[in-house]
Amino acid sequence: MNSLATATRNQFISQHFANIPETQTQVPILFYVIHIHNISKSRLNQLDQWKEYEDPNSVSVDRVSKSKGKSKRGSNKVITLVEMDSENGTTNLNANTGWSSNDVYKLVLKDNFDNYCYAYEYDDKLSFIRTNNNSEIPLSIPLGGRLIVNKGTTIMNGMLMLKNINCQYLGIDERDTRLFQTLNSNLVGKYISVLKNELKLPEKT
Repeated sequence: MNSLATATRNQFISQHFANIPETQTQVPILFYVIHIHNISKSRLNQLDQWKEYEDPNSVSVDRVSKSKGKSKRGSNKVITLVEMDSENGTTNLNANTGWSSNDVYKLVLKDNFDNYCYAYEYDDKLSFIRTNNNSEIPLSIPLGGRLIVNKGTTIMNGMLMLKNINCQYLGIDERDTRLFQTLNSNLVGKYISVLKNELKLPEKT
């Protein structure tokens, strides 16, 4: 039996590990990527970023300048992050997607038995999240892709701690078309709504 077939047969019930500080998965498990959240940025910063993709003219160009009493409108793109490379003094700016190599992500995953759990990047930067192939939204991959989490992956209090070495991203499978369409339909609007709810902002702001 190949690794995918084996992983498909296994499930992960996070509640069973909620009170266990640290353990490991005993079998490979197939998951679907349901949600991706950048925990390195403030919700307000992320809301501005998603609003830009909904309507570039609806977002202030430079929040920092405005906070200092200045207003600059030289571009419709919101500069959301400037990353300084401390080793060589260079600046890595990505104004199109707003992510950088220093970002840390939390994932919502669902196994083949509809059990949901959280997964975090752990002492590593997951390469499949940083493919940067998607310029239409701040996410670099579509939601609904398949992810195999290998045997031996660290579990902390019911949450998976992911490294590149212990997971394999398979992407979107044609058999998952319905899930893909459900998750990615009006994706920008969904993220904006979630962030507004978390910030306790009215929907029409």
